[in-house]
Amino acid sequence: MILSKKISMVIAMFCLGISCEMTAFAQGGWDVWTVYLRDGSRIDAAPVWSLDKKVLKYGMSGKVGEGKQLERSLIVSMSRSVAARASMNTDSSGNVPPALPQGEVAKDLVVMGDGRRVSGAVLIRARKNGSGEIQYFSPVLVQNRVETDLKKVDHIKFAKPKRSP
Repeated sequence: MILSKKISMVIAMFCLGISCEMTAFAQGGWDVWTVYLRDGSRIDAAPVWSLDKKVLKYGMSGKVGEGKQLERSLIVSMSRSVAARASMNTDSSGNVPPALPQGEVAKDLVVMGDGRRVSGAVLIRARKNGSGEIQYFSPVLVQNRVETDLKKVDHIKFAKPKRSP
């Protein structure tokens, strides 16, 4: 009887350990983005779900793919957190990650982790796998009809919104 209690206890501890590992992995994999607003303030956004012509969707509200919303016109730029960029940096030469560009831009500007800059309208959406299933935790940046894994992006600088007549 004592042996069966010990075995039950070991199995319970193993199952609990496995479930904790999976929860930590799922939550720990989200990139944190610092969103700089036109009024000079900033917020942290994690996870980033989508960005269309009007709204950035981020954070969690209990359902996958849903959370907080922020009007795109209020955003100056977005940068991946310094910790995330540093952990992805595999450059043994010690190169510093690219800086956030200063000043206004005529078109949205994306700065990749390797320093490349690409101009053009930016959207973010969930990736779809080969069978068409939405992969909420794997967003892609869409720019100039090219999809890029959002983890390869360091900064997004938004063009100033045009005033409506």
